[in-house]
Amino acid sequence: MITCLAGALLATRELDVKLIRLLIYATSGSISAFVLNDLADVHEDGSLGRFRNPLVSGELSFNTAIKVYLITASISMTSLIGFNVYAYTLALTTLALSYLYSIGIRFKELIPMDLVVHGLTPALLATTAYLAYKPLDIDSILLSSMVLTSSTISEVLQEIRDLNSISRSTVKLLGIKRSKDLILVLTIMTSLLYVLLTLGRYDLNYLVIYTPLTYLILGPVLKFRNNYLSVEEVITKLRFRATVLVSIVIATYVALNINQYAIR
Repeated sequence: MITCLAGALLATRELDVKLIRLLIYATSGSISAFVLNDLADVHEDGSLGRFRNPLVSGELSFNTAIKVYLITASISMTSLIGFNVYAYTLALTTLALSYLYSIGIRFKELIPMDLVVHGLTPALLATTAYLAYKPLDIDSILLSSMVLTSSTISEVLQEIRDLNSISRSTVKLLGIKRSKDLILVLTIMTSLLYVLLTLGRYDLNYLVIYTPLTYLILGPVLKFRNNYLSVEEVITKLRFRATVLVSIVIATYVALNINQYAIR
């Protein structure tokens, strides 16, 4: 939802019903994708004792999960009615990718598509929100690239965490050391993309002052690479710090442009 909001805010100063519908699409679509993933993996997760899956832990019944998936998927797709053909097509493509990650093609089991699709899905979500208001341009490409690299980092960390319980993955192919190096490279790339985005657009220039704060992300990554943090510790730190930093940047952007926003 945050990536969708960022894409929309970067493209427009209009706070309209379209933005609300985009957020509904993103939220409902994400829920349906998570539920479908749990449904697809219930037998494997059960045999491996992965109680993070609510179907395995008993927190959610199979029938209830099916109903939740169908309702949220329907809401997500229905909310797209009326969008321009580019945003509509990309939104449905994004939704399809998120589903095919777990079922059918099962990108999560294909190397290196497990990383590519996991990173690409939220990146396309940001692009969809942007295209709902403006044509594709360098700003949207830079934003989507940032989302792609940061989401790929998340997937690499999760694969390292679950290394002993998955049969094949890109991380297994690369090995732990190279996977940690990949995380470091992607972290640096995300920081550079942020600088390019903020310096390349006049109404974002002031946000470059937050660049030194990226060390709050780079620090744990370096410690993890040097074995000073466990994978669980670095995941917890990065999730919290990334959420705080993104929230600060978006809040600053909105606050400094509040007079330019029009509610329609």
